[in-house]
Amino acid sequence: MKLSKGLKWFSALLVTTSVLSTTVPVTAAPFSLFGSKEQLSDEDIQKIQEVYRSIREGYIEEIDKEKILEGALKGMVSATEDPYSEYFNKEESTAFDNAMSDSFEGIGVQFQVKGGEMVVISALDDTPASKAGLQPNDVIVSVDGTELKDKTTQEVMKLIRGPKGSEVKLVIRRGGSNFDVKLTRDTIPNYSVTSNLDEQDKTIAHIKIIQFGENTAKELENAVKKAREDGAKSFIFDLRNDPGGLLSQALAIGNMFLKDGDVILQTQERGSDPTVFSADSKLYGDFKITEPYVFLVDGGSASASEILAAAIKENTKHDLVGEKTFGKGTVQQVLNQSDLGELKLTIAKWLTPKGDWIHKQGIEPTVAVEQEPVAKAVSLSYDDTLAKGQSNDGVKNLALILKALGYELESTEYFDDKMEAAVKAFQKDKGLTEDGQVTGKTADALNEATRDYLKTHDAQYDKAKEVLKQGNNS
Repeated sequence: MKLSKGLKWFSALLVTTSVLSTTVPVTAAPFSLFGSKEQLSDEDIQKIQEVYRSIREGYIEEIDKEKILEGALKGMVSATEDPYSEYFNKEESTAFDNAMSDSFEGIGVQFQVKGGEMVVISALDDTPASKAGLQPNDVIVSVDGTELKDKTTQEVMKLIRGPKGSEVKLVIRRGGSNFDVKLTRDTIPNYSVTSNLDEQDKTIAHIKIIQFGENTAKELENAVKKAREDGAKSFIFDLRNDPGGLLSQALAIGNMFLKDGDVILQTQERGSDPTVFSADSKLYGDFKITEPYVFLVDGGSASASEILAAAIKENTKHDLVGEKTFGKGTVQQVLNQSDLGELKLTIAKWLTPKGDWIHKQGIEPTVAVEQEPVAKAVSLSYDDTLAKGQSNDGVKNLALILKALGYELESTEYFDDKMEAAVKAFQKDKGLTEDGQVTGKTADALNEATRDYLKTHDAQYDKAKEVLKQGNNS
């Protein structure tokens, strides 16, 4: 099948659709879309029939025919060893489709299945997951005590999803250590662009692209127009923790920044030459962004956001500020068959304008800036207690927070007298019981203070402003 520019492709990372706002409508196609004439031989079918009969007649417990068929279909897809390809049964398909609603309730984390594990891609901004400090490449080990190894994304969805205000406990593995995170579920809105003028310089607009949903290009156009009306003369476009979305929207948005004829990206199917997609005002619209601008990227920028970042980096002199991106260079399409469910299948890889494949490599920023260490801190547990004499990951995490808040420490790995004094000083500042232990209200207050600190301490954003004012991004 030759990919058509008229198709609406789905290039989003596969995510837990119940808790995220990045799964968006796609044009579904039948399983037979590819028109392959290859068929299973009679011998192949006989092997399958033998296994089927053995299970139905010999397994110790009675097992439903549909369950066996579903297992066979999932097994075929798992043979690809591709974390972005997956078969959904009817129930899972319904959940997948329901995620297209305006909002839903969960924690706001995007992940992929990798080696049977749930690996975090990004935590959406201002969601329970981001407030708890979940980071790209964290592994979600369990949910409320249920191990996630070898579960499907839809199975994990059922565990993580829940009503607003309810709590869920995750075990997270980062590096070689596990730690607990308790989150309160919230409503995750399904908008994709936010915008505000810089507090110090009202001529700079900070526009955050949260995801590439069905209407993101139009939302971005409206945000830019409104910012212009409000006096903006330059822009910081923020792709940090943007896990991607529809490829069609990446093309439409890329067109806003490039001259007609500039290559936005290339796609390549198995056994085919690359197909080139170029900026085209007649095809994608004539709205253009001509003011000075820079882009912010980080390890949570993936898929469609990387398409846009690569197009900017390879076609213009405008800077990418921040950290290396995630590295997802494949395209998926949802194939629908009402009697069988849905198959989300990787059908192509996408290449940068210059023909590079960034899969598992990511895109390097032109101006590298690491975020402050406390930005990677994990939310402190309300239930657990950190106290003098301890030495664990929780203490290291606490040290990051206390240092960022301006308290003096001697050790960042051991809860010593100096750390206890710092905790007591914080408790005094907040009107809390001065017992030197971190639990309950003290943990909550430290978490809130950290979030407030990060709102006004963003090294990457500050660098983007500096780069803009140097005048090299016009």
